[in-house]
This record gives sequence, structure tokens and C-alpha cells, in this order.
Amino acid sequence: MKLIEFYRRNPPTFYLYLFIVIIVVIIAGLLLAPSVFYDQWIWKYYWGPIVADASGSIAFHNGIEAREGYTVVSEITYGIILIIALYAIYKLLKKLNITVDWRFALALMPYILFGPISRVLEDTNYFGEPVEYWFISPLIYLQIAVYAIFFLLLAYYLEKKLKNQIFTVNKIIFLGGLIFLIPSFYLITIWILGDRWGTTTGVRFDVFLIVLGLIFLIVGLVFIIAYIFRKKEKIAVYKNPLNLAMLSGHLIDGITSYISIKDPFSMGLYYAEKHPASNVLLNIWGPLFPIVKFLLILVVIYVFDVMFKDELKNHITLVNLLKIGILILGFSPGLRDLLRVTMGV
Repeated sequence: MKLIEFYRRNPPTFYLYLFIVIIVVIIAGLLLAPSVFYDQWIWKYYWGPIVADASGSIAFHNGIEAREGYTVVSEITYGIILIIALYAIYKLLKKLNITVDWRFALALMPYILFGPISRVLEDTNYFGEPVEYWFISPLIYLQIAVYAIFFLLLAYYLEKKLKNQIFTVNKIIFLGGLIFLIPSFYLITIWILGDRWGTTTGVRFDVFLIVLGLIFLIVGLVFIIAYIFRKKEKIAVYKNPLNLAMLSGHLIDGITSYISIKDPFSMGLYYAEKHPASNVLLNIWGPLFPIVKFLLILVVIYVFDVMFKDELKNHITLVNLLKIGILILGFSPGLRDLLRVTMGV
């Protein structure tokens, strides 16, 4: 009870103390029982997979094997961290009184694109050690979060200081993201056009066009149906731009994974899935993964915008922030996989 009262009186101090306690426990564990805390935990589930991903092979440390990709333990851990991070960002946005809507999501798009594009550059061996580690998840997401928060705070300061419509928060955030996106996009472009610094199995525009074509067809049908029945509120919500963006992001992930891993059109593809949950669905029946993703996003939209619309009407910032987070969770790995297949890396 005392902890709850202390949290209610001073949440920032509570979180600071909690963070310090966690750090102290980890440091003590590393000093007193390194084989347990580092070898069997940090290396095996977190750092080892990053090293293995960078090297493209199995990594070992003191006899402990680590493979690239995610494990159940790491996915649960990163999920918890993501929830905490979203809550902290939500509190920051509320404090700064920043509107989180479709325009804010568009302002973040350069950062959302920079993640998978720079990640694919690492796949091409563009970066060397130790820089390449910063372009492997989850470190790439940490890096992008730092950039986005920096320009968010800068934008807030400039908008309040200058009080000029030219320097709006969304515009400054968007322009800040372009600083990172444009060089990465240029490098991807010259690779596709033939100026390559690594090995490739060949550029596959056919896969790129098939995936985008299917996504355009499916999302287009959803929009058309929602538009035709726009007078029915329960259906009209599916033409909301942010909702369609969520759906598109997860379809990129689902369809690309299905085509590149199961190769239903016998195109000579050979990719593998790194997420345990996705693997289960793909192994049961290839199309099941994109279908489940599609239906899951439809349900999420229904829950947010229909089922609990009245209860959440005073929490629009949180709802839209969650939608942007869901968009990123699908779009980032999906675009990375699509670019990998297209570039043949």
C-alpha cells in the first residue's frame, strides 16, 4: 500500500527509483553470477541474437549458442518494454498538448520508413562493426525513438518560441525525419539500379509488384465497401486513413512473409521467418498468417472505434498512439522483408 501511495504522489520519482533498482540488480547479477545473468540470459536471449544476425551465422559465447531472430523470452521482454515506452510517450504528448492524429502519423512516416530501409542496408553489409549493431532490431528502434523524440521536443520549443505557422510541430518532425531517410533511400535506390557493394541473388521486381498489388487490391476493397456503407458507423470506420494504414502495414508483413517463405508461385525464394508465433501459423497453412493478420487488425479497429468508442472518446491521444504503434509493428518488419526480397539480400 505504501508503494501505491508513493506512486500516486510522485510518479516520476517512483519510476526513477524503479529504474535504479533494476539497474542495480542487473549489475549485481553480472558481478556475482555472470554465467547466469550474462551467458544464460543477456547473451542467449538479447545480445547473442544481434551478434548472430550481424555475422549471418550462429554465435557462441562461453559455449552458449545464440541464433539470429527472436525467442519467446525476447519477444515477451520487448513487448513489455514497448508497452512501457508507449505509456511514457503518451504521458509526454499529453504534457506537451500535442495532437496525435493522422497528420501526426504522416509526420512520423520518414522515421517509420527509415527503420526498415536502414535495416536492409545492414543486410547488404553496408555497415561495419560495431556500427552495424545499431541497425539491427531492437537497437534500430531505440535509435529511431531517440531521433523522433529529439525533433518532437525541438518542434515543440520552436512552435512555442516563434509562434509561426511555418514551424508547426508536425512539419518540423517530418523535416527532421527526412535528414535520416533521404540518404538511406538514395543508397537503396542505387543498389536496385545496379551499383552494389555486396552479393545479391538478383533484383526481384516481380515479388515487389505482386505484394503491393495484393495489398492495393485488399485495402482498396475494404475502402470501397466502407465508403459504400459510409452511413453505417460500424462499417464507415474502416475508411479512416489511420485504420487503413494499420491494415496496409500488417498486410505488407503477412503477404511478404507468406510469398517469400512458402513461395506459392514457385519463384525460387528461400527466406525464413524469425518470429516464433509467425512460424507456427505459416507451418499450419501458409495463407493463414496474412489472413490472421488481416482479421486481427479488423478486430482491433472494431474494438477501438466501435465497441469502446464512447469509453475511449476522452482518450483519443492514447488510442491513436496505440494505432501508430500497431502500424509500426507490422509495417517495419514487412517493408524490411519486402525490400530484402526485392534486392535479393
